[in-house]
Amino acid sequence: MNRSNKNITSEQQINYCVIAAGEGSRLRQEGFKSLKPLVKVQGEYLIERLIRIFKANNAGSVSIIINQESEALKAVLEGKDYGVKVNLIVQSTPSSLHSFWHILQSSDFNECCLTTVDTIFSEKDFAEYIACFQHNKDFDALMATTKYIDDEKPLYVKTEADNIVAYLDENQEDVFQVSAGIYCFRKKALDLANKAVVADVSRMRNYQRMLVAEGLKIKSYLFGKVIDIDHIEDIVKAEALLERHKKPLLCLYRKAEYSPNSTNKDAMILQSLAQELSIQGYNVDFLKEDDLSKATKRYDFVVSMARNPEKLSLLQQWQKEGSLVVNSPEACLNCSRTAQTHLLQENNVCIPESFLLDTEHYSLQMLDFSNNSYWVKRGDFQTIEEIDVRHVFSATEAEKVLQNYSSRGINQAVVSKHINGDVVKFYGVASSDWLDYSYPKEDKFHNKVNQGDKRYAFDLKKFKAMVAKAAKVLHLEIYGGDAIIAQEGKAYIIDMNDFPSFSSCKARATKEIAEYCLRKIKN
Repeated sequence: MNRSNKNITSEQQINYCVIAAGEGSRLRQEGFKSLKPLVKVQGEYLIERLIRIFKANNAGSVSIIINQESEALKAVLEGKDYGVKVNLIVQSTPSSLHSFWHILQSSDFNECCLTTVDTIFSEKDFAEYIACFQHNKDFDALMATTKYIDDEKPLYVKTEADNIVAYLDENQEDVFQVSAGIYCFRKKALDLANKAVVADVSRMRNYQRMLVAEGLKIKSYLFGKVIDIDHIEDIVKAEALLERHKKPLLCLYRKAEYSPNSTNKDAMILQSLAQELSIQGYNVDFLKEDDLSKATKRYDFVVSMARNPEKLSLLQQWQKEGSLVVNSPEACLNCSRTAQTHLLQENNVCIPESFLLDTEHYSLQMLDFSNNSYWVKRGDFQTIEEIDVRHVFSATEAEKVLQNYSSRGINQAVVSKHINGDVVKFYGVASSDWLDYSYPKEDKFHNKVNQGDKRYAFDLKKFKAMVAKAAKVLHLEIYGGDAIIAQEGKAYIIDMNDFPSFSSCKARATKEIAEYCLRKIKN
């Protein structure tokens, strides 16, 4: 989100501040001869990288404090025109808070964004962070946080509904974020900086604690991976991180009509996965399935929930051009009832006895309704409407369902023999031994299943192997489905789905899916 400062009013502009007054002692001990702000990452000085990013995000001014021994840094900053007002403050200070206070003493703004000079972050995250600060005026400070912890002395941030309620030096069980060293302040917060210095508070973390103690409204804004350059090895990490940022990943939402009663659940697992990938340093973009054809670029890696045949065709073209797509379009197409039934039968995966029918020209003579009931399922796709999977007890009922399909242009149907037993819902990820399973009380259309408490025993090891085989046959990498466990313990797969919502196991599923995606990317 690189935006020019042209036509930006003074009210829209941001005053940026950079603390660059540290000595960089750890880098010097490891043999780095220059000043920390003059560390180069991807050929760019840390300090100049920040100025460039600030300029792209509505900078009205950039205030930089350096220490009195930083003559080389002073020469660099005074020798260039950065296209934005740079206020250089030369002052050695005892702490980062005192550095910030000196910046404030040299300025007259009521809002600002502050960062340390050695912070490497996603420019996309930063632009969205600044936009959030500009567009929301109901908090006193917006603090960048991250779930990536690589600091020697991290400051843990405890939140409740994105409100920061405590800063902690040590981790606690319910704290999952740390300060990212990027802060946006409004007047009440800035006024407290002076009070903190007068009270002999000496560290930024203690100043932040004061903000909470004084009852200011402090919000957390979650970034992806953020790296501080404290050691030479951190430069290597930063280089790798910025390389990842050059190739963002795409998460593709499923169209609502393909998620009956599950739209929000499907979106939640995709968003949870994107957050986990961002923690690992990847920039993640989102698109709705309908908007895929409007994409301005091809993404090298796509996590897709798409099911529309036209969008799957576009993803297949991306694959030919080098994109990795999970799940693949081929796997999604294999999940149509007809293709799924054929592939599972052909590969000896245990499913109920099933028949493929043409909805206009069919015979039901093979069905024995005197001793059995059957399930009629649309064959060309997965379930969209409740009638797309219907339990029937007579030929007349079956014909009504088939006529409905024909009237809707659905030319194929699958008829499967009903198996008495327990319904088991399962979720899994390729190349993982993990499989979550449960006994649902109702289906997605709120029809009751699994009444009573008694369940039939079954061999979990064999069940896992059967599910893994079914997923492999269909080329599914992220999958879910339903099975029936009959009285004798035999398991039958009755449905396989590409990329379900994982609603009963979202946290574990997010971890498993993220690890799988990261392996795919790296390989």
